[in-house]
Amino acid sequence: MSALESDWPALPAQAAWVDALAAPVMLVVGGRLRYVNAAMVSLLKADSQRALVGRNVRDFIHPLDAHRIVARIQRAEAGAGVNPPTTMRAFDCLGGELTLAVTSAPVDCGGETGVLATCLDMSRRAAMEQRLRRTDEDFRRIMDTMQDVFYRTDAQGITRYVCPAVKKVLGYTAEEIIGLPAAAFYPDPAERDALVAAIREQGFVQDFPGRMRRKDGVIIDISISTQALRDEQGEYAGVEGIWRDISERKAMERELERLATRDHLTGLFGRRRILELLDEELERRRGRPSHAPLSILLLDLDHFKQVNDSFGHAAGDEVLRQFAQSVQQSRRGDDPFGRLGGEEFLLVLQGADAAAAPQMAERIRAAIEATAFRVAQGAVVRLTVSIGWTHAVAQDRQAGDVLERADRALYEAKRSGRNRVAPGG
Repeated sequence: MSALESDWPALPAQAAWVDALAAPVMLVVGGRLRYVNAAMVSLLKADSQRALVGRNVRDFIHPLDAHRIVARIQRAEAGAGVNPPTTMRAFDCLGGELTLAVTSAPVDCGGETGVLATCLDMSRRAAMEQRLRRTDEDFRRIMDTMQDVFYRTDAQGITRYVCPAVKKVLGYTAEEIIGLPAAAFYPDPAERDALVAAIREQGFVQDFPGRMRRKDGVIIDISISTQALRDEQGEYAGVEGIWRDISERKAMERELERLATRDHLTGLFGRRRILELLDEELERRRGRPSHAPLSILLLDLDHFKQVNDSFGHAAGDEVLRQFAQSVQQSRRGDDPFGRLGGEEFLLVLQGADAAAAPQMAERIRAAIEATAFRVAQGAVVRLTVSIGWTHAVAQDRQAGDVLERADRALYEAKRSGRNRVAPGG
């Protein structure tokens, strides 16, 4: 039998090594502290060992854990053997709360059965775990309420996490997506490859455009903001970030683009776009050694103001729509046609030389002269059109150069009595 077991009251003198232990140790006999080492004194923030010896162990146990810990002490005192480690809440002498991991075993203390316990202060770990739990709870709460989709993939592009919002956006539950390649949800895997390449190169992307296919097969527009994940060696380990459904925004942008490039009344190209197309044709023409022929027709309805004055602007708008349709039917299918404003229109004749352009102009003039334009209350009006035409020359650098000559030709057609086709040199 050891000195510790045979003569416990003399412990500090005979087993000083216990007092030197870094681990807090205490001896409980009959529910009271018989001995504490220096580490326990420090843990409980006591002034000395004497301040603790003799006190009821319940003084230091949290009330919610008291029944469990006292029962363990009683089992040990009854000879039930070593108690396995357990976690308990305790108080120090200053009223501070501790979280302790405690292991205890019965010992013979001069004919009495005591309980020798060693403690490990888990307070910092418990606080950290609590913070982690709160952080995890906060993360899950944020993920559960997000409208955008937060996701994470590994280095192989396999989805390792996706938040519940994906159900509203793609129609799949998170469980259906996790474990699958992220590229499986792209209509074109090359789009996913472009995203990953950009992330690898820059480390992150913001508002990167993309598309995804929903569960019902519909393809949606998305915007992706994400960054690369790195492992402990700094190697690429995947990506995490957010993507959002921007289909409505894209649809609006396309509509705004359409409105910006199309005339709202006739559906033809608007002024800006038709002039851009003429500029593009001139640029292409300069790039061809043979200088492919290019001509334009500048059309203006004669006496159109009388329609507005006699029948109102709504009738005038209807006449402009019918005029646009009539020219559309007379022109060649690929020739750009647009409205410059009011009753003035521009037709770009690709590949038309000085012989073909006036023939097209005359065909349109005759078609308009033969058209009965329907206006309000079943009435019809007859209108004519004046047309100035010109063909592009090597010196033309921009649309204005060609348009200026066509405008002079149109003025000449008007001056000569209208319902005419005039050349612009």
